[in-house]
Amino acid sequence: MSPPSSRSEPPKPKEEAPAFAGLARRLAAVPDAALRIAYTSNALEAIAPEALASEVDVLLEGVRRAPEQATLLLSLAVALQDPRHAPLRHAAADVARDRGRSLTAGLLRPSGPETPENLPRPDFGMGRPLTLGERKTLARRRDRMLLLRVLQDPHPEVVRIVLGNPAVTEADIVRVAARRPAHPEALARIFRSPRWVLRYAVRLTLLQNPHCPADIAHACVALLRRSDAKKLARAPTLARSLRAACLRAARSPTLH
Repeated sequence: MSPPSSRSEPPKPKEEAPAFAGLARRLAAVPDAALRIAYTSNALEAIAPEALASEVDVLLEGVRRAPEQATLLLSLAVALQDPRHAPLRHAAADVARDRGRSLTAGLLRPSGPETPENLPRPDFGMGRPLTLGERKTLARRRDRMLLLRVLQDPHPEVVRIVLGNPAVTEADIVRVAARRPAHPEALARIFRSPRWVLRYAVRLTLLQNPHCPADIAHACVALLRRSDAKKLARAPTLARSLRAACLRAARSPTLH
């Protein structure tokens, strides 16, 4: 009889079963958006790329029929922005591409345009160029007159601080999301903000910005209202893949 092998057994592969089974219903009962995103991010630790690609397929089909599916899709799209999930995202996008699921692949893998060069450096009325540290400090102030100037700053770190300023309104963030040219990372910061990603007007504006990373734009398309999906399916300023996604959303019989 051969002696038992001294080599340790290889680790078992991650389960390809639906790792998110029941998660949508649980998330629907969690009122805090940040907690929903964190909960979804933890669930990603136990899912294989093949299962993630399948899960996104299911969500894209079911988001029109059940509100909890929309909650999970949005939480998943934001959670996937965490850099630690990048290997999983890219592997799942490859799986989706090989299966011919272009919409799923578009949501999973970023493929946005290059960062614009020579972004404008706004003058805050101080009579001299301000350092990044000074601009970040001003972004924490609640003075509305000053904030209107700070909102013109394209730097992602300034945008990050502005997003958490209690004096900022939805209309302010819509203006930031609409700015062109824009730093793609600044737009991604808006999408990753639990406070603002829930706002439909913010997501709609991000989608229409040509500098928005493609995966974020595809996630926003999946949650469009029918009227906006129909309009954007014919928008010449959108990338062809996004127009195709909008057309599919517009044809959904269960869209509100």
